[in-house]
Amino acid sequence: MNLFKLTNLTVFNLKSRSARADILRLALMLAVVVFILIFVINLTYKASVCIQLPVEKENNSRHKVSGAAEFKLIQSQEVIKSALKNALHLSGTKEIKLESSMTAKIKRNLYHKYDKESMIFELEYFDRSGEYAVKIANALAEAYISNYSSRLNDISSKTLQMLYMKQLETQKILSSSVLRYDKFCAAENILNIENDYLSLTAQYSRHNEELARLNTEISIVEKLTERNLTYKPKSSSLFSEMPESYGMPQGAASARMEDSEENYDLKKKIRDTEIKLAMLKKKYTNVHPLVKNESMLLDILKNKITYKDNQSVAADKPLKQAAHFMGKNEQAINMLKTKRSAYLNLVNECDSKIKAFPRKRAQVKSYEVEIAKLENLLSVINKQIDDTRISQAGLSENMPRIIEPSSAARLNIDYFNLAGAFISLVLLIMSFKFENKVQLIKENKKMSDYKSVITDEFKYKVLGHVNKSEHLNFEDSSFSADCFAYHQKDSRQAKLVNIIRNNIIGQLDKNTGNAAGLTSLNPSEGKTVLAANIGISSALSGQPTLVIDVNYKTTRPPVSDYYKTDNQCGLTDIIVGETPYEEVIADTAIDDLKIIPTGILPPNVQKVMSSSVFGEFIKSVLANFGLVIVDCPAFSISGDFHAIAGFVKNVALVIDVDKISSVDDFREELAAFDNCAKNCNLYVLGVIFNEK
Repeated sequence: MNLFKLTNLTVFNLKSRSARADILRLALMLAVVVFILIFVINLTYKASVCIQLPVEKENNSRHKVSGAAEFKLIQSQEVIKSALKNALHLSGTKEIKLESSMTAKIKRNLYHKYDKESMIFELEYFDRSGEYAVKIANALAEAYISNYSSRLNDISSKTLQMLYMKQLETQKILSSSVLRYDKFCAAENILNIENDYLSLTAQYSRHNEELARLNTEISIVEKLTERNLTYKPKSSSLFSEMPESYGMPQGAASARMEDSEENYDLKKKIRDTEIKLAMLKKKYTNVHPLVKNESMLLDILKNKITYKDNQSVAADKPLKQAAHFMGKNEQAINMLKTKRSAYLNLVNECDSKIKAFPRKRAQVKSYEVEIAKLENLLSVINKQIDDTRISQAGLSENMPRIIEPSSAARLNIDYFNLAGAFISLVLLIMSFKFENKVQLIKENKKMSDYKSVITDEFKYKVLGHVNKSEHLNFEDSSFSADCFAYHQKDSRQAKLVNIIRNNIIGQLDKNTGNAAGLTSLNPSEGKTVLAANIGISSALSGQPTLVIDVNYKTTRPPVSDYYKTDNQCGLTDIIVGETPYEEVIADTAIDDLKIIPTGILPPNVQKVMSSSVFGEFIKSVLANFGLVIVDCPAFSISGDFHAIAGFVKNVALVIDVDKISSVDDFREELAAFDNCAKNCNLYVLGVIFNEK
């Protein structure tokens, strides 16, 4: 295709297969033009200035230097106006005009590069004029440094003022917090929260121990009273053996334990408890709860043992001793209970104070944390104030400086657009080269799908392929130009027809009869041209061949036009007029090739084709010719094919690949044909593909 024709939209046929490819080529051509135009428009001079930004110090109160932030500052109205005024030597009266006419252009043509490691900031300015680009780039760098210095001084002064205000406010809050903390400690009588808590818990433990001892003594007194014994406590042990004044018999020899079964069990329990107590004392201290419990249990068991007097003193004076014991023990019990009540009050008081300690501790902790935070904040503010003062003193030593001014501008080439134009041009050229290859791949894929449907699903054989050939540019008195099997015997098309002929004959050998009907799923699929060329191929191979045209409703020229014979007399005369076929048969330029045209169109083709005369006619020609080719009507347009199928039992199906819309539609049409063939007892020889 001519490249200049691509610009004319009228040459596109949107229904053709190459429409999208042509549109793509047009888009690529437009891309080439656009990229070239952009390349020319963006062809400018570049001037660059290198600025060394101040190195960020660890204790510097100034914000950390950022390339994007500094570039945004250079793009500000203030810096650009100052740079233009210095570069163009303008007076202050023209400042308003500069803001509206030139600032936007400078912003648009301004770029930057920044290296974080070396902190070198490269300012780039693009313009059509190289001299103007150099002036603007240097003026912008100088204006930026001047603005940076004044801005940094302002920031330091404002920072100090803000820090002093913050320092005063923090001191006030700290004083208020300390005052509230002191008031709380005074109200709660808190000296040291942890020491107070330890002292209170120790006191609580002592009171509990004394309370337990009193409960034990009361229990002992009550039990001694039941036995008519007098209680007399000792300092060494509460549960030791009772003295003589408390009613026990005098001397160890004057009293002994009763020999009862109860005392026997108690002695055994006492021995076990003494062993367990000895083991616990080895493992724990005497104040351990387990040791105390075992000691108390041992004393209780010992007091349960009953004694009897050998001299029967207790039996002689029971009433007097009982009254004596009751008076002494009652007085001891009352004293112990009074003491127990006092200790119980002390225990409850300590317990309530201990329960209140978590709240006091949390309150004290919150005050201490608040005061610590405020003190830390105050120290940070004081440090920031000192750092800011130091920064103000060394401000002149930590300023950006120009390390490489722009001396000359260099031509800036837009490699992106140049590469885009080159790539678009390469793709445009490659599109012409690969169009046929892509189309061939698509056709092969479609053909593979169609063959799969035919061979795998319907079990038909593929008899061959024939390519659609262009009309030959010559005329011949013997055959039409479309009869390539005659005019181009050595061409690829003729060889393909020869293969189809041999496959048809090979299939006919397996069935009775030597007549092969050619039909198609839809009209205009090339079966008439193929029938004409198969007849020529068969006749040239030395096979007596007859071509019968029964396609009355063909949309293309009949077979007689391809063979250039008269169509006035034909099949209609044989069937309707009962004329012998020998009088109707027509000769061709090949001796072994004969043809019977359709003749005049009868009123009812289906009725004529289904008559017994047509059947007798088919039987007659089969006996006299080696191969009979029948050009049948298309399967889908009418019932003519069904009538012919009653007498012509061998059928080959011609399929135009370009007429298939989709695989599903093709499968559906082929299923209808297969159903018809089975109902009519037809033998399908195979399928012939008509391709581009």
